[in-house]
Amino acid sequence: MTTSSVMFVNEGIFGISDDAQVPMETVRWSNGLAAPMDHGAWVLTGINTGLVHVTAQCFDAAPPIEATDWEEIVEVSVRSIAGDLRINSGYSITPDDLPLLNPQGPGWYRMRVHASGRSINPDGVSDEPVEDYLIAVWPQEPAESVVIRSSKMIDEALLANADATPQEAAHSTPEPHDTAERDRRADVRARLLRSLQDD
Repeated sequence: MTTSSVMFVNEGIFGISDDAQVPMETVRWSNGLAAPMDHGAWVLTGINTGLVHVTAQCFDAAPPIEATDWEEIVEVSVRSIAGDLRINSGYSITPDDLPLLNPQGPGWYRMRVHASGRSINPDGVSDEPVEDYLIAVWPQEPAESVVIRSSKMIDEALLANADATPQEAAHSTPEPHDTAERDRRADVRARLLRSLQDD
């Protein structure tokens, strides 16, 4: 099944999650595109605020890799604990037409995240979708994250986490050198977590 929609994002992020408390303290930001947690995951956008085009696909097993139209592709393992794994913006305006990603119920899934356009308007605002995402999901036991098609943004994120221990890398994110920007991102993450917990 393939379904597409235009979705609003804010603070440079959207979620793949159950209707369950988001375990933000377990997020693994290391590849800079798909950030799995103990359950669920984040996808990092290029824009800070605005519209993105999202397509969702559900499979019974791993599909062939279709890399032609995509600038970045990563695979991560994602766990559903409530059996309601969906793409969401963290806001009430999340589109209803995007499907349940785990019709087989709770458990482990593999998620292939494809992205194009993240470098067009970094940290900007976009009233028209300039970024495209394809989220493909199928049942699979957990495995290491894999970068299938890299980019400058992914390379920088991986480099920023290269010297971290496995435990540090699990909870790290590429941080800007600017202290004000680091503080802004920390505040954004805290506000986003609060908004998701309040829903």
